[in-house]
Amino acid sequence: MTVEDGEYYAHLHMSVGNEKGEAFGGHLNRAVVSATCEMVITVIDGNVDRVYDEETGLNVFKFD
Repeated sequence: MTVEDGEYYAHLHMSVGNEKGEAFGGHLNRAVVSATCEMVITVIDGNVDRVYDEETGLNVFKFD
């Protein structure tokens, strides 16, 4: 599980395709499914925290 400031934080990636056979991917923050959806979520053992990194300006992983 990934946490930030003690709260659950989902870090999800997605890939989708269109009728032209083009694929798109990136971070999944919100999704609306109109008909069907196949989703695979892998849960890893342990905890992964996030800490703010001054150098990059990102909340980076901190593995326990």
